[in-house]
Amino acid sequence: MKVFFTEKNEFRKMDISKIDKMDMLIRNNSTGRPAEFASKMGMSTRSLYNYINFMRVQLGAPIDYSNDMQSYYYTEAGIIRLGWHPQKKNSTLV
Repeated sequence: MKVFFTEKNEFRKMDISKIDKMDMLIRNNSTGRPAEFASKMGMSTRSLYNYINFMRVQLGAPIDYSNDMQSYYYTEAGIIRLGWHPQKKNSTLV
């Protein structure tokens, strides 16, 4: 599934499965340096930076990079929810 967003009047495609995998690697502090992270994701470093920017700006993910850990990480606890999450009857949307 692709998500489209506009940045500087450009449309870019974001693959939700890639965002999900990136989230898992960031959560586990196992991204490695940017070039290694891009390789793990099967994308260019430039594409990786575009995805990280999308996650920061559009999804509000507090992502930072640690030279000591050599990994991206989240600066605060939280989750990224992508996909359908059915609710029980009489539940209200949050």
